[in-house]
Amino acid sequence: MRFYILVLLCFSSLLARDNPFFPADPNAINISTSNRPETLSPFSKQNISLPNSARAIKAITITYQNLDGSISNEKLDLNNEIDWHKPFIITQNKDLKKIKTKKSKIINAKFISFQADNKTMKYMTKDKLLRNFMLTNPHRIVMDFSRSTSFKPKSFNINKAPFKKIRMGNHDKYYRVVLELDGEYRYKLKSSEKDLFIVCY
Repeated sequence: MRFYILVLLCFSSLLARDNPFFPADPNAINISTSNRPETLSPFSKQNISLPNSARAIKAITITYQNLDGSISNEKLDLNNEIDWHKPFIITQNKDLKKIKTKKSKIINAKFISFQADNKTMKYMTKDKLLRNFMLTNPHRIVMDFSRSTSFKPKSFNINKAPFKKIRMGNHDKYYRVVLELDGEYRYKLKSSEKDLFIVCY
């Protein structure tokens, strides 16, 4: 009897998988990724009503998602008496109509011009773009254009979010344009037949 039990155990071990924690069918693995950009509608306004037992507000905590996808919290400590009859209104202070209708200023620098429109910076030039990259602390986008020229360093104040300033410097056979940003962003480079566009997000 013991002999048959040993034979049965040996036979069942031959049928066992190498890793019982891994699916038998590799194609059945559900692969999820967080690299896909999430499309969200712009925040406008939110009303919050408290129950009739509320008499004081102690703190407000906002949970937000960072550029790298991580989640953080910002807590504002309060200690104020409230009237529960009146709802709280959370809103972001911005006027979309003014942003869309306001004409953007064109900055001319002889062989290159710049125009800021919302989160897009338009570069108008016939010079070839050699390279583009981002530097941090502070965040800035660097673009090198091909041209044998000589000029003194130039600086133009933009102060139109997310752009702060444009700096230009002369190098051997190329010139560098540095676009300073007002915070942490990523960017995309788009192009048309004549112009280049930097889109921050």
